[in-house]
Amino acid sequence: MSAPTIPAAQHAPSSSGGPEQPEPPPHHAAPPNVPTKEFFDTKGLDYETIYGHNAGLLKAVDKFAARLRPGCRVLDLGCGTGRPVAHTLAARGFHVHGVDFSETMVGLSRTAVPSGTFECAHLLDWVPPAPATDETDQELFGGIVATSSFYELAREQMETLVSRWRGWLAPGGAALLMMVAAEDVVPGTRPEMYDADGRFARGIPFRFMGDDCFLYLFTRAGWRALLEEKGGLVVREQWAGAFVPAGQADCDAEMNSFFIVEKEEG
Repeated sequence: MSAPTIPAAQHAPSSSGGPEQPEPPPHHAAPPNVPTKEFFDTKGLDYETIYGHNAGLLKAVDKFAARLRPGCRVLDLGCGTGRPVAHTLAARGFHVHGVDFSETMVGLSRTAVPSGTFECAHLLDWVPPAPATDETDQELFGGIVATSSFYELAREQMETLVSRWRGWLAPGGAALLMMVAAEDVVPGTRPEMYDADGRFARGIPFRFMGDDCFLYLFTRAGWRALLEEKGGLVVREQWAGAFVPAGQADCDAEMNSFFIVEKEEG
């Protein structure tokens, strides 16, 4: 998720005299608290301890896996430590290829999932590997999964990334997205945080692994529209579930939104 505290220079005094609030960034700008490789390099195992046993996510992976062709290739965008997603999918016989921008996370994934392949790259810079020469394999992925991996992206960057999914998915392939919706963050998202279309909010305060950060999120309707309109995918299932990290984690509770989508055949 998000990481370092927003730089002081990017705060603006509140007109009400209350706590300082972040200045709204340009519409195309990435969040000012972009997570760094160094942050996740130092938080790898701690992150897995806190987030690697999310029962709601495990249930979502079960539903997702049931829609996949047995043994297909699955792309894990923002694979983190490899647990629980890549590890669970590999244990069920899927061929997982993971991408993460933290070298430490990629190393942990390789250890957790020896049968998988993992590479270090920013999600916006990543391009699919060359087609396999084995005739039993396929150039396209049977599945794509992205869980809590968009927090460092601007709205337009999220739209660009999701617009590529259709080209990476095989016909009939499925994708799983898990994120938090803007309206579900407690104590709440204020009206002035939303874009004009009401689908996206910026600068939402959130406590993450001991840091105060500011999230940039679509609403539930916005996430769905992102997948349908930018991704050209069909939403098959949508639901939400709460995740409460252990008290010592120093993280806010989350209401995770889940979407399972498919690329129609033909």
